Amino acid sequence: MGKIRVASLFCGCGGMDLGVIGGFSFLGKEYKENLFEIVYAIDNDKYCTKIYNDNFINKCVVKDVRNIKIEEMPQFDMLIGGFPCQSFSISAQNPPRLGYKDERGMLFFEMVKILKARHPRFFIAENVKGILSANKGKAFSMIIKEFSDAGYTVVHKLLNASDYGIPQKRERVIMIGFRNIEDAHRFHYPISVRASERKVLGDVIMEESNCDETLFFSEKAVRGMISVREKMNKGRAMSLTEPCNTISAHLAKVSLNSTDPVYMVGERYRRFSSREAARIQSFPDTFHFDSVSQIRQYKAIGNAVPPVMMWYIINSLQKTLVIPQVNFADIKEQYPKCIVKNGFVDRKDLSIDYSRNVLISMVKADNMEQYLDRSAKIYYTGKRFPSTVALNKLYYFMPYLKRKGIRDLYFIKIARIGTKKEVHPECDDNDFRLVFEIEYIGQLFNDYKAIKLDIWRTFKDTTAEEIMRLE
Repeated sequence: MGKIRVASLFCGCGGMDLGVIGGFSFLGKEYKENLFEIVYAIDNDKYCTKIYNDNFINKCVVKDVRNIKIEEMPQFDMLIGGFPCQSFSISAQNPPRLGYKDERGMLFFEMVKILKARHPRFFIAENVKGILSANKGKAFSMIIKEFSDAGYTVVHKLLNASDYGIPQKRERVIMIGFRNIEDAHRFHYPISVRASERKVLGDVIMEESNCDETLFFSEKAVRGMISVREKMNKGRAMSLTEPCNTISAHLAKVSLNSTDPVYMVGERYRRFSSREAARIQSFPDTFHFDSVSQIRQYKAIGNAVPPVMMWYIINSLQKTLVIPQVNFADIKEQYPKCIVKNGFVDRKDLSIDYSRNVLISMVKADNMEQYLDRSAKIYYTGKRFPSTVALNKLYYFMPYLKRKGIRDLYFIKIARIGTKKEVHPECDDNDFRLVFEIEYIGQLFNDYKAIKLDIWRTFKDTTAEEIMRLE
């Protein structure tokens, strides 16, 4: 499959775009390259554009989105953009939350105009949490209607960056539009990462910044803040053991008498360095900002979409596009006896290892009875089985009962390649299936729990720990 071509509006310094293409490292974790490429990018800020062009092969054009000649845009499959959000922000007070009545709030119409003219397969739009309630909810409902009228099935969700290994509590609304209803049905927003993968402010603070006197607030500023701190909740020093509060575009003018997050070194307050701010946003240290002034760096970083959060969104979208299937014949040749042999469960010890892999699979109606009474001893998959499942890690199995969900956990004693002929003599010997020899060991929930299945809406490859977190 070729690359998915992406046109990027309001691209800023490229946080969203970096997440789209992937291929970077952050805090020791690799975020692999995705099946997407940027073929067109524009922004009206020449300083953000300079940063962008220092970091990307595709070059950004300095242009107002309203001046785009749509017919001159290259071919693209997806349109992305974090349209200007100042008008929708809860913190915007001057003027107070004008929403879509403000000129900047109208710029999303330019996205709609392009969608109507070019009909890409997908679009992704990002905005602040305040968009949900702006103008008493009228702004957001109008925006969704405009996107829908352009011919798209639109989903949206409020995501928190801290749920995806980013050391910042940054909430953003992610709207995704699908030209094809089948794509919409296959898509699920990414689930949060494990607790062990969460990041906090202490993971990104740099010791050398503690020696930069230009970052520290004056004694006069500290005295002024302390005099009103108790009644005004000012001087919000961040804890190293938690994600940072949301950083904004005015990082260079951070004040102790505002809601801006700051950092304390001993008894002294300081602002974050531009590189620390970039890390808080999940930019890799290899991303260059130094071709513009520090004030411009802060603005670009504060306005950006965290690349890591965008990577997880794109990774989930990518799963709807490419779902390679298992070649049973090849696996049979590679594993002539069995794929895994986990042994036999000791009925005296039914403790569950929550770190182990669990494969959830839809059970056909004519097989439900044996799972209702927990007498099932063997399970056959269908022909269309995804190769994304880690076969050598198969350990637990959970049947998904239609109109009920999941409840019971089974131990996979043996996973092997068999044929449908084992139960239906009239079938072809070469009609291979993946076969689990299973043993019931317990239930994870008091009653059946409905969940979303990831792969073709038939399978889900996960762990017992992640399943429990869905409660």
